[in-house]
Amino acid sequence: MAAKNSNKPKNKTVAKKGAKSGGIAWPVRIAVFLILVCAAVFAASTLIFFVCMMPTFVAMVIDKQPQKTLWLTVGSMNLAGTVPAWFRLWEAGGTMADSLGMLSNPGALLIAYGAAGAGWMIHMNVTPVVAAMAIKRGENRLRDIEKRQRELIRKWGDGVARTQE
Repeated sequence: MAAKNSNKPKNKTVAKKGAKSGGIAWPVRIAVFLILVCAAVFAASTLIFFVCMMPTFVAMVIDKQPQKTLWLTVGSMNLAGTVPAWFRLWEAGGTMADSLGMLSNPGALLIAYGAAGAGWMIHMNVTPVVAAMAIKRGENRLRDIEKRQRELIRKWGDGVARTQE
């Protein structure tokens, strides 16, 4: 009976790993395929999006922080600057010629890239302010704890402050 079961893997995870050894999972393949189809169908909008959102892609690549918040800040502002160009493209008819015409107009790129620059400035200036606020809050909390400790020592004696080792 033991020889009969010897062909089966002993661990279920080993069997699952063998089944997934084909590479990329099917849901990811389907998602990538659908994104490429949408990019082809809406080529003019895709071109506007790709060119106008370039600062976000750069921020995504160069961000070395573990939290990776730079691309979110730059990207949200960059997207806000890209939306007017999209609206103008859709109002103009949404053809590839309209898209290329808009990209040759420096105003659309100036708005999108200027908004991305505002995102950079927000990231560079807000992060130190938030860090300073967090440090100040911690210092205040420590001061309150020390004050409470002195109060307990005054009320209960010096034995309260001793720790057992």
